[in-house]
Amino acid sequence: MHSNFGEGFDEPDGQDNPSPAKTKDLLCKSKFSLPLPQGERVFYFAKKSLEAFSFTVRLMIQSFFPPLLPPQGKVGIVAPSRWPSQIMLDHLVEAVEASGYQVVVHKQCSLKNGTLAGSDAERAQALMDMFVDPSIKAILCARGGSGAMMVIDRLDYDLIRQNPKPIVGVSDLTALLQAITNQTGMVTFHGPVGYNFLPSEYELDTHEHLFSMIGEGLATRQLSLPLIEVERAGTAQGRLVGGNMCLLEALIGTPYDWAGDGAILFIEEVNEPLYRIERMLAHFRLAGKFKGVRAVLVGEMVGIPEEIPEKMENGDVPYGRTLKQIMLKHLPPDIPLAFNVPCGHGRHLMTFPVGASVSLTLKQGQSVMEVTSCS
Repeated sequence: MHSNFGEGFDEPDGQDNPSPAKTKDLLCKSKFSLPLPQGERVFYFAKKSLEAFSFTVRLMIQSFFPPLLPPQGKVGIVAPSRWPSQIMLDHLVEAVEASGYQVVVHKQCSLKNGTLAGSDAERAQALMDMFVDPSIKAILCARGGSGAMMVIDRLDYDLIRQNPKPIVGVSDLTALLQAITNQTGMVTFHGPVGYNFLPSEYELDTHEHLFSMIGEGLATRQLSLPLIEVERAGTAQGRLVGGNMCLLEALIGTPYDWAGDGAILFIEEVNEPLYRIERMLAHFRLAGKFKGVRAVLVGEMVGIPEEIPEKMENGDVPYGRTLKQIMLKHLPPDIPLAFNVPCGHGRHLMTFPVGASVSLTLKQGQSVMEVTSCS
């Protein structure tokens, strides 16, 4: 059913510590004329400088599309986060097969380790199995929820780069998509998981758009967005970056961090109170994530209670600001902006190519995003 890829993977070593001579030279060349730290502090500051340099270099990696899914190609299903119910898995398999593709479900999908689909090592191994198996032409994730952050430092990104193929996920899987795109330059796909194919959630446009985006076809594709709410009209070009806000926040300061500079940013969230939404936005702003952003697409923010007062010691007091007011307070004021974009936990979910170069036009009733160099 799948290839056996070794016995496991070595933990990433990160950057080697520089020699004391190189460390001293690096620190002395700083534009700040501070006294040279002694002992372990020398290595600490040198390590931080090298990490920052490494992150900057990764941001400069030219993104590329993986070979797209051919007709009747084989699709692998894994569960990098929580384990899926059997009914969820069955509906996902049925949808893939109905679109004319073959399906391989990794046996890891049936593992249960609390809420997660096996141990961190088992979930990472399943992902690598699918990447190195040449018969697998695309990878779908059975479910999100939680757990993806615990596998991203266990993946072999050199092997992923050598075996590129579309990988699709949403919500918690934002961490996985961003990590792969960051480390390899390969475009990943923010799109549906097994949950989206349950009868209670299923929408034909979500299904069709997934395979129209990851399947072989035209080099240029247009994503029509006629029903979104345009707050500020305009046009922008840049690489597409984004996903779930909690996971984007969790990645800040890690080797898998993201940058908004030069990006068209899309964000979404579900079941979070307003104060947490505002705290995340403030964190993004203070961390410089909005600097250089060229446009922002706010997804369907499902389960965000706007009217429920926050619990306070002196009784129930309204938060005092709506979701839109909070967004407008923290997002850059002079760039194209839209709300209710189908890129979140709503019933309609378009598949967005993370890391791809796109052109965006926001105009009420006529918004469109053009993706170039798909194949």
